[in-house]
Amino acid sequence: MAAAAALVAIKLIVGLLAHSLGLVAEAIHSATDMVAALLTFFAVRVAGRPADRDHPYGHGKAEHLSALGESAILIVAAVAIVIEAVVRLSGHGKTAEAQWYVLAVVGVVIAVDAFRSTASHRAAHRHSSAALGANALHFTLDLVGSLAVLVGLVLVRAGHPQADSIAALLVAGLVLFSAGRLMRGSIRVLMDTASAPAEQAARAAIAGIEEPVTISRLRMRESGGRHFVDVVVGVEPDADLVHGHAVASSIEDAICRDLPGSDVVVHVEPDPAMGSRHVDHGPRAVITLCLGPERTLADARKLADELERSIRAQHPDIRDVSVHTEHD
Repeated sequence: MAAAAALVAIKLIVGLLAHSLGLVAEAIHSATDMVAALLTFFAVRVAGRPADRDHPYGHGKAEHLSALGESAILIVAAVAIVIEAVVRLSGHGKTAEAQWYVLAVVGVVIAVDAFRSTASHRAAHRHSSAALGANALHFTLDLVGSLAVLVGLVLVRAGHPQADSIAALLVAGLVLFSAGRLMRGSIRVLMDTASAPAEQAARAAIAGIEEPVTISRLRMRESGGRHFVDVVVGVEPDADLVHGHAVASSIEDAICRDLPGSDVVVHVEPDPAMGSRHVDHGPRAVITLCLGPERTLADARKLADELERSIRAQHPDIRDVSVHTEHD
């Protein structure tokens, strides 16, 4: 925000003194960045709040509302720039004066733009933040726009007075491009539009688990860089509760491994099309062991394995043994 405020002052003052539409356009662009940075600051604070009773999915969409507001501001600024550039190209308005100090100021502006663009891109990637990503895109386009203004002023100094207005039109085009991109991405998230790459990753994760399952339904939504996954899978009709729980846990672990930070809800139901899990429907043993609180998970696993081996040895007619352990 401090960088944006300083750039607005520098570009606007120098642009007005030199009658440079390109610099004034960049000042307007930086002003929208300053407002956008303020929106991002408050949006990230809101998005960071934990889920509550009124917002069970958290507050992550506040970032995308912020990005949508930023895009609207950018569009208004771009239209104003285009109108003034067209007026100047038609032979009306003042001509830019490319003095040496103007070029020096643009050089300083480019250095500041390069620094904050790099910092914002790194932060957006590290925190998977839509709002920080929006700021990073703005700063990058600021850098490109500043370079265009520098080229335009150099051409003005070389005897091409319309180059400044052409540079301003280029800046306006960059602003409209960034606004359209931000608006499209924000609307996609706010409307819960499915992300094809994320859905493919979730399906691949489910297909990679050891237990055979069929996917009856897979719904996904995104908020604040986090995926919410709702999946219904089918298992063998005669699978017991322990097996169903194991399948659900495997799916949740697989999806969270490929899409870190995901919130996964798995519903397991019998699928008659898969047929029976057991060829011989002989006697089955389903046992729940209640262990004392001092027992470890390793103790429970060892005891369950010993009990299963003992039952199979003494009762060979039992075709399936399922042992579930829990603390008493």
